[in-house]
Amino acid sequence: MKEWMKFIIVFLSFLAVAIVLVILFLGNKPFSEAEQAAVEKVEAEGLLDEVERAYVYSSSTQSVTVLGTDGEGQIKAAFVPDEGDMEVLMLEGQVTAQQAREIVQEDMEVEEILHTKLGMEEAGAVWEIAFLNEAGRLNYVYLLAEDGTWWKRILNL
Repeated sequence: MKEWMKFIIVFLSFLAVAIVLVILFLGNKPFSEAEQAAVEKVEAEGLLDEVERAYVYSSSTQSVTVLGTDGEGQIKAAFVPDEGDMEVLMLEGQVTAQQAREIVQEDMEVEEILHTKLGMEEAGAVWEIAFLNEAGRLNYVYLLAEDGTWWKRILNL
């Protein structure tokens, strides 16, 4: 009887882990496909020769930001929206992700930074920094990539 109980517990534990893994894989699939399609589009257009990173940026419209270098070794970001034309930004002379995080940490009570993403808004290229404050509340702040000035703050969610 004890052996059957052990078998059932082990089987249910294995089943639970398998279900969680399948859900995580299927949940991430649309993002992975969008990122891959954006990378292929940027490479086909010849905008970037070497892609370092790509991620989905969501605002009023969803787009994929592709970071990398061109044939001359210059660091660029390509913004690939679901609909419309791609935009390219030279990152030389722009605020870096690290600088954007430092600006936020100096001005706000940051407990943990969750992510830093570059995206295109109507004001231009912005850094979106999501973080938890010391009270454990979620915050989103946006800094202009051009000069690091504040564009928008969504605090204490």
